Amino acid sequence: MMKLIFFNFIFALIAIKGMAQGIQAKVAEQFPDIPIQNLINAPVKSLVLSKPQNKIYILNIWGTWCSPCLPEMDTLAKLQLANPNTIQVVGLSDDTPERLNTYLKKKPSKIWLASDTAGFFYNLFALAYVGQSIIVNPKGKIVALVKSDSINQQMINKLVKGETVKSSGETKKQKMNGDGDPFAVDSTLRHNFTLRGYMEGQPAGSRRYLNDGPYKKRRITFTNATILGLYKAAFDIVSQKQVAFELPEKEVSDYQNKETLYSLDLLVKPQQKDSLMAILQKYLLLNLPIKARIEFRDIPVYVLINKTFKAPESAKSELSYGFSGRGYEGIGVKMADLANDYLSNEFNIPVVDETGLDKRYDIKTNVEMRTTDGIMKSINDIGLALEEKIRKMKVLIFYK
Repeated sequence: MMKLIFFNFIFALIAIKGMAQGIQAKVAEQFPDIPIQNLINAPVKSLVLSKPQNKIYILNIWGTWCSPCLPEMDTLAKLQLANPNTIQVVGLSDDTPERLNTYLKKKPSKIWLASDTAGFFYNLFALAYVGQSIIVNPKGKIVALVKSDSINQQMINKLVKGETVKSSGETKKQKMNGDGDPFAVDSTLRHNFTLRGYMEGQPAGSRRYLNDGPYKKRRITFTNATILGLYKAAFDIVSQKQVAFELPEKEVSDYQNKETLYSLDLLVKPQQKDSLMAILQKYLLLNLPIKARIEFRDIPVYVLINKTFKAPESAKSELSYGFSGRGYEGIGVKMADLANDYLSNEFNIPVVDETGLDKRYDIKTNVEMRTTDGIMKSINDIGLALEEKIRKMKVLIFYK
């Protein structure tokens, strides 16, 4: 009997995993007969939404590492307080229970939080990104998939009345073939330049080939990028504060208009690898309908300074790094790398290295919550600090 129970348990796990990988739950269907578990602040241990409930359930897929998700959670918490008898918001996150408990200490909430570290429900619904919510009516039917920032009292009133709510959420589309390379570039090529329009089935993004065999340091690829994104990468512009427009901004940055999106691949000759970005600049200026130039202006910045820096010196002579809303981890890091690649991105304001530290370091930070204060604290924890200053910086000007 014990063996039979064990095999049934394993079979159930395999079936559930298979559902997440191969089956997409959709609007207008019954919610899958799969429990939501690891609830950390709810009066129940688990929740089965396929069975009739006495409320409307809003499953917000979010994370403490997602900065836009935090104000959305604040709004949903207020709506939960205003509608305690008709809705229950459940925040499903890939954060650990420990991180969620830290969040609750800072932001007590009537939203039930659940830890889904494997991203099971995110994958089950094939979501394109977090910050989206699955709405389930009291009969267990999925009635809408919406962007979480669109949820308001008017929408809740419609849901309570049983009226239709239009779905605004986005799910993943199947990618094009090409062994992970949408441009299918032959590795024996010495140089190549391809510029296309919107590529169906490809996500918006870019890739710089820093450690990839025959392409090392001499190839860069963009898919479904705006003109703004292309030029910022080419001219090493790290912040939107370093951008100015002499034409309507929508002409250079409108992800909703596929006609304004471009896909690009540039491979330079091995002897030109140190000039990759300069060559990219020339191609953009020659081929795009919008031009750009660099000017130097006095603008607000953060200055990175050394207080009691604690990270060890690195044995590596090349940079390798990654970051997310949970923090930064890099090997062979120079302070300018930390300032430009990470901090300028997180604060959306240029960060200038004035630490006086000129060696390479192995650096790891821990961000408890992706807010300005949370990131500042993670930098303070390794003995660095940021101060507001005015500095002369390069600014990218768009014109025709």
